Amino acid sequence: MGANKVILLLLALSGALLAWMFFGLDPEFRHLSGAGGFLDARLSGYEADAVRGLQAALADPARAEARDLLQLMYLGPDLVLPFALTLSLCLLFRGHAPGVVLYGRRLDVRHARLLCLLPIAYGVSDYIENIGFLSYFPPAEPGPWLAENLPDILPWVSRIKFVLLFVSALLALRVTLFSGRSAR
Repeated sequence: MGANKVILLLLALSGALLAWMFFGLDPEFRHLSGAGGFLDARLSGYEADAVRGLQAALADPARAEARDLLQLMYLGPDLVLPFALTLSLCLLFRGHAPGVVLYGRRLDVRHARLLCLLPIAYGVSDYIENIGFLSYFPPAEPGPWLAENLPDILPWVSRIKFVLLFVSALLALRVTLFSGRSAR
């Protein structure tokens, strides 16, 4: 199987996981939690108050199904999604960046490797956010330092994650669209 087919399969998997998360799991979680949907599904972002509010809602013993669904989401589709997106973007950069002119400079293999640092940083930040959610929301019992600081840290991790993903996707689009023209 060629690299382009692998990239397409990874992007299709990412799209399917996103669709499942946004259209399947998130509405159900919104209904069960009583405090809105998954925080990282809010494309407009979230603040520390939303983290604390969701934690308080999930602490309610009657919200066991919401807690189970939250764990299913972070240990299921959101465990695979960052890896699939990171790998597909890195493969795009490695396959299409060499030979492309970007900001007046022709890229070679070493530049493609450097470009891969952006999606890798996205993947790491997404996993950090997921670990933060799993260690903060019930049934987890965070220690005093985490209980006090995670609500303030998680919104920033989410912003960094989205910026890294956005820049990676824009660069991947730029490199892919102009890879054929710049090779001349």
